[in-house]
Amino acid sequence: MTKLVVITGPTASGKSDLSIAMAQKFNGEIISADAMQIYRKLDVGTAKVTKAERALVPHHLIDIVDMTSQFSVADFIARADEVIADIVSRGKLPIITGGTGFYVKALLGEQPLDFVVSDEQEVNDLKQRDLSELMRTLQILDSTLAEKVDQHNKQRVIRAIQIARHGAHSIKQIRPKYESLVVGIDWPRDMLYERINSRAQKMIDAGLLAEAQLILDAGGEDCQAGKAIGYKEFFPYLIGQSTLNESIADMQQDSRRYAKRQLTYLRHQIPGLIWINGEVAKAELSMLIESWI
Repeated sequence: MTKLVVITGPTASGKSDLSIAMAQKFNGEIISADAMQIYRKLDVGTAKVTKAERALVPHHLIDIVDMTSQFSVADFIARADEVIADIVSRGKLPIITGGTGFYVKALLGEQPLDFVVSDEQEVNDLKQRDLSELMRTLQILDSTLAEKVDQHNKQRVIRAIQIARHGAHSIKQIRPKYESLVVGIDWPRDMLYERINSRAQKMIDAGLLAEAQLILDAGGEDCQAGKAIGYKEFFPYLIGQSTLNESIADMQQDSRRYAKRQLTYLRHQIPGLIWINGEVAKAELSMLIESWI
C-alpha cells in the first residue's frame, strides 16, 4: 500500500518549512493541499513557498489554474492521486502539506464527494446575476435549500441553484488506498496568534496589496480566489472605504478566527491525526517518520 506523510495544521503554523525539511531528509516530494495555492500570480497572500524553496524540493499542485477559475475538491483528488502515483513510481515519498482540511479528509478517503451536472455556460450566466436575483431563483426552485444556503455567499448560492436544477450526484470511483502518517502542528494559542499577526505586515511588505488589486480587477469576491482571507479584507481599502491599518487589523482578526476553525475541523474530522509540538516539530516528526517507515 502506498505510504503518505500528511502535514497539516492552522495557518502560520510552519507547515511549509517542516515539509521541506522532511522531504530533504526522507527523499520526498511535496504536494500542496491548500485551496488557494493552486492559483497563479497569487504568491504572497497564499504564503506559497518561494522559487528558491521549490528548487530545494519539488512541489506539486501549486500554480495550476488562473485566479478566475473554479476548482473543486474532486479536481484536487483527481490531480493528487496522479501526482502521488508518479512520485512513488520514482521511489520517493509523497508528503501532503496544507491547511485545507476538507482536501486532506477527502484525499484520505474519509469524505464522500458529490458533483453537480452542469455546463460552463450555465455557471457563467448565473455569475452575471446579482445575489438578490439568484436568491429569488433559488427560492422558486427549492425553498428548503434556499433557507439552508449561506445567502451572503454568491458561489454557494450558484451551487445551490445547480443542485436544485440538476441534483447532486455521488462520485463513485475506485481510488487508491493510502497508508498515511497524518500529523498536525500544534502551538500554544498565544504563540500561534503572534505568528499570525506578525506575518500580516510581512505580507504587506512583500507585495500583498498588488495581488489583492489583481483579484479586485478580476471580479473581487465573485472569484473563488477573492474569498481568501488575506485578500478580501483589503478590497475596502483599495476602493477607498477603509484605512490600511483597518484592513490589516481585519486580516489579522479573520486569520485568527480561521485558525480556530481549522483546529476545530482537524481535531474532529481527520481520523488518526497526531499532534506535534510546533516548537520542536522537526525533531518530533523525524522520529515519527523513521519509526513509521
